[in-house]
Amino acid sequence: MNYVVIIRALLSGWWILAAATAVGTVAAFLITTITPPTFKASTSFYVSVAGQETGSAGEIASGSTAAQQKIKSYTELASSPRVLEQVIERLDLDTTPALLSEKVTSTVGTGTVIISISATDNNARTAARIAGSIGTALSAVVSEIEPETADGTASVRLEEVMPATVPTSPVAPKKAFDLLLGLGAGLAAGAALALLRAAADTRVRDAEDLDPGLPLVGDIGLDTDASRSPLIVRDDASSVRSEAFRSLRTNIQFLRTAGAPTIAVTSARPAEGKTTTTANLGIALSKGGTRTVIIDADLRRPNLATTMGIEGAVGLTDLLVGRAEIEDVLQEWGTDGLSVLPAGTIPPNPSELIGSEAMDRVVAELAARFDVVLVDTPPVLAVTDAALVSTLVSMTLLVTAANQTKRSDVRLAVAALERVGQRPSGVVLTKTKHKASRYAYYRSEYASRPANA
Repeated sequence: MNYVVIIRALLSGWWILAAATAVGTVAAFLITTITPPTFKASTSFYVSVAGQETGSAGEIASGSTAAQQKIKSYTELASSPRVLEQVIERLDLDTTPALLSEKVTSTVGTGTVIISISATDNNARTAARIAGSIGTALSAVVSEIEPETADGTASVRLEEVMPATVPTSPVAPKKAFDLLLGLGAGLAAGAALALLRAAADTRVRDAEDLDPGLPLVGDIGLDTDASRSPLIVRDDASSVRSEAFRSLRTNIQFLRTAGAPTIAVTSARPAEGKTTTTANLGIALSKGGTRTVIIDADLRRPNLATTMGIEGAVGLTDLLVGRAEIEDVLQEWGTDGLSVLPAGTIPPNPSELIGSEAMDRVVAELAARFDVVLVDTPPVLAVTDAALVSTLVSMTLLVTAANQTKRSDVRLAVAALERVGQRPSGVVLTKTKHKASRYAYYRSEYASRPANA
């Protein structure tokens, strides 16, 4: 996954980033709000061994070394039950030595004879009292366990060098830091979820998800009323979608080959808008002055007659089996030179009829009569009919629904056509979502034009 893909994934999943960041920040705020404050108080003691004060230089050095060796044991002794029991009794604390030891830390710096004792508590004054009491108790215990000198004085003494003071601010929670931590954690989680979503979502979303070798010839926006009003070029000629079909009509002109273009329209899977696209493209072509005929070659689930609002009981199948002539089944639609050949009766052997010489003759004869022949075919991954039709026409358009069709299905559809020696001449991306302002100019511009423009 390169940087461009990562950035696109993050931008497309911006709402995941925003939601996760908000959740992380709110969670951190709630945690810091309900978490009781923790205060930390510290005290420090200087450890001296007998002989350091009045002895010779050698005795002082020896005493200092002895103090450094002993002080490591005193750090552990500070949180021992022997010391903490005295603290609990002296301060009348409602706890146990084991629980109190979790609040106590003692450290010593390398090469020093100063032991630092810290205590934490939800109450600042209590934290200071505990730290100070531990130092006092530790000093008493050390005096008890260390042997006396020959003159009866303590061999080791702990002298307080920094008394415990009441802290003025808590050490936890650190609200500013925790909020930043929550924000960062939420942002990181959101980025991970957005990337995971992008990796798991293999649907085609825009032209950049298509194979660079497949030119995009049409970009048809999503219309939630398409099922109720599919013929948008006829019903609302000034709409954004109507202009998109006119753009498709223009782009197809650059794909034209010698002679009248015969165009198969297919899709990878059902419900991607191929029939609606075929019908509206046919209307746009005829309104542009191009004599056009549409053939419904979907002999399994024909829908063109219903979409165009014509009778579809007799049509292509009757023509292919010799029960009718072209003039008997070809129906004029509107007044702009558009004709429609419906599918007719659903046969038991659609593939055989589509791949017959009769089908080849029908396409050739209609190509001789019209400027453009459009052939609506079944989805290419469902049956072989579309691949068979592609061998009879001069170009094939692959209709792909944005946010619906998987990229793998597009690749499989192209591969299915390539197996019969064909390749899509272009892709028509349907059901795309664009900002309303994208076509605002065209909406106002074409609103004033006649419907046949």
